[in-house]
Amino acid sequence: MKLHLIPLRAACALLFTLLVVACGGGGGSSEPTTGISSTPTPTPTPTPAPTAMACDGSTSIGSGNVAPLFVDGFPCAAGGTVGAANVPNTPYVSVQVCAPGSTTNCQTIDHVILDTGSTGLRIAASALNASLQPGSGGLPVMAGAAAGTVLTECEAYVSSYVYGPVVSADVYIAGKKVGSTQLQVFGAPGYAVPRGCSNQGGTQTDTTQLFGGNGLLGVSFDVADNYSLYYDCQAATGSNCSADNSYPGMPNTVTQFSGDNNGVVLSLPAVGSAGSTTVVVGTLTFGVATQSNNTPPAGTLAIVNDGTLSATGGTFAAAIGGTWSIAYIDSGTDVVYFDDAADPQLTACPGNGFYAGYYCPGSPQSLAFTLANTGTSAAVGTLPYTVVDASSVYGTAAIAVSNVGGADSSTSTGGGGGTIAFGLSTFFGHDMYFLFNGMTAPGAGLGGAATVTGPINGIH
Repeated sequence: MKLHLIPLRAACALLFTLLVVACGGGGGSSEPTTGISSTPTPTPTPTPAPTAMACDGSTSIGSGNVAPLFVDGFPCAAGGTVGAANVPNTPYVSVQVCAPGSTTNCQTIDHVILDTGSTGLRIAASALNASLQPGSGGLPVMAGAAAGTVLTECEAYVSSYVYGPVVSADVYIAGKKVGSTQLQVFGAPGYAVPRGCSNQGGTQTDTTQLFGGNGLLGVSFDVADNYSLYYDCQAATGSNCSADNSYPGMPNTVTQFSGDNNGVVLSLPAVGSAGSTTVVVGTLTFGVATQSNNTPPAGTLAIVNDGTLSATGGTFAAAIGGTWSIAYIDSGTDVVYFDDAADPQLTACPGNGFYAGYYCPGSPQSLAFTLANTGTSAAVGTLPYTVVDASSVYGTAAIAVSNVGGADSSTSTGGGGGTIAFGLSTFFGHDMYFLFNGMTAPGAGLGGAATVTGPINGIH
């Protein structure tokens, strides 16, 4: 199964072809100044024991500013096979959700997808206890702007969407708490999907099986989700909805922390060429350069992203085979999606089955992506990557792979449209830093200035 959880605005980026011009000092690409090793020295961050996440709500949410991060194939997928790679190359965390102000009406939700390409917390109604369902006695539903209405959200992804009410809850992850924050409960009964939501196309994935997890924690560069559709619906019926353009957007949960709130660091160990059929355990660390365990070390490749609220927001420039494209780094996409016309060995996998859209080269292809700050072609570094026959690793029921690529613009968030999507396969063996849009951090490791301002990616 492929996961492509980038919001719909990223699909709009597929309509743009980046015309990159060099800044200051002439045109063309310069030689890379930083190369990223495929086996970097790991950052000394506490690592949880290598066991799969529980499926009964008993999983630890972590402590301090560190939460466990798992890639385990979602073994508890409803309707799936326990122990199988039901959803490969998908990172999960656990969060605790409580009714506002309560310390007893609480539940730990495991297998919440960690997505660096969307914003806000969303939980499947089917994953919540009866006492935490939206409504009286559970999670209070946010009032709409119009009298007698409640607020709902349609979150659209490239090939799917979820819909449900916006509720208030206390949220805990690691040692962090956000009181009375907003989140979406998708798939809640009694809420008819507005036509404006369903007309966006794609599949409604309002069950845990279809969605690939019990929820999603979006930790993109954005402070709030300004790209979803929000509605005011009649409180009594959950229908008769009208667009609500006054809601400022689902908040980025991390930015609401009292500290360590300027970004995140995802750290995952390296995965061998054959992939992994056992759980891969890493860490989600909150904050960038706020503590010793989240400070980028020397040698970190820093990439400045587009900070505008547009279709190209949260993107930078990357080149493969001499062609420059818009690019982004996204944990919600499974592998790397790109086109490289200069490499005839990158042939598509045959047929229209699971491997459609992936590459199946006859021999491993060693590539080097050139990376540059947004709006330039002045290389700041390279990212090595090897592409093998997708069926040779995914075909072994691997839970995690680090060497698969694809180019299917009809179903992926990258490829075929002048866009490169660096999915989770590029995270293995690296510490991936995300300094949020408008947030600041000391420049050491992220560009060298005394203070830098996001959105910035860092790769080490």
